[in-house]
Amino acid sequence: MATTPGANAFDSLIKSAPFGQSTPGGAQAANGAAPLEFRGVLMEKGEYIFSLHETATRAGQWVGLKEANQPYVVESYDSEKGSIQVKYHGQTLNLSLKLAQVIVQAPPPMNMAASAPANGPVAVGPAASSDEASRLAQVAEEIRRRRALRAPPVPVPQPNNVTNQPRPPAAPTRP
Repeated sequence: MATTPGANAFDSLIKSAPFGQSTPGGAQAANGAAPLEFRGVLMEKGEYIFSLHETATRAGQWVGLKEANQPYVVESYDSEKGSIQVKYHGQTLNLSLKLAQVIVQAPPPMNMAASAPANGPVAVGPAASSDEASRLAQVAEEIRRRRALRAPPVPVPQPNNVTNQPRPPAAPTRP
């Protein structure tokens, strides 16, 4: 049987598949789920502590290097590769630091009321219907009315011919 140049490359891909063999963030169990995830590392007071997360129970905890009396013991840490070796239920697992999933979201739409001047007209977009425009105008008028109610009262000037002086006491009458 003759081998073709493409068959040799295909065989090497099967032996070391680029997408299925390595499991960053956890070791694959028989059912395909990683029993543990290595989620973080922190150096505190000169010692490393590691965040491990059990996927079955959705519980996580920080564990020190070679710390006993824990459900799992971190045997070693390779800072260059970002991986640890963990003893878990009698098995030794090699875990890589799980990469955070970044979700990019669009910025929220700008609020039209916030962009309108305080005492000016309400901005209405071209897609707004006449009902929407009248509703927005009513809202703007209500805002102006409520602001006017909160404003301090303006003193009303008194006419010049009326004096606000107190009257002198009436003279006592004798019987």
